Amino acid sequence: MDNIYANPIEADTMYSMIHEIEWTGETPATINSFDLVKEQGEPVSFEKDGIAYEAYGADPLKQVGVYAEGHEIGEVEDVNGYEVDGTGRIVLKLKIGEVSEDPDRAAKINYTVNGEEHEVIYEWDGYKKFTTEDN
Repeated sequence: MDNIYANPIEADTMYSMIHEIEWTGETPATINSFDLVKEQGEPVSFEKDGIAYEAYGADPLKQVGVYAEGHEIGEVEDVNGYEVDGTGRIVLKLKIGEVSEDPDRAAKINYTVNGEEHEVIYEWDGYKKFTTEDN
């Protein structure tokens, strides 16, 4: 994934976060699930963490970044079943409450290659440092 970092954002707002995902294997990977998690794999929630989200796959030419509500991000597809062969994009449509930095926040990606299921915890500073203005 790339190195975009979100500046502090406003609470009680909707955003879209678009970032790169890269697969270097010889055959494509199909994403089965994409979840934001924290310490010990516990799911991120709006009630505890101030983040509600929906994950999507998108065209690899889509511009990466964090965009406020109203910014047209174009077509997206369900992340479950999204195939990555080389470079792709993950789009998180975010509902943000009060969010603090969390050094344990990461993405848990379950994927299939050649009929074999795999899971990886992907740690990225963009997830860890994502915060609202006053936190």
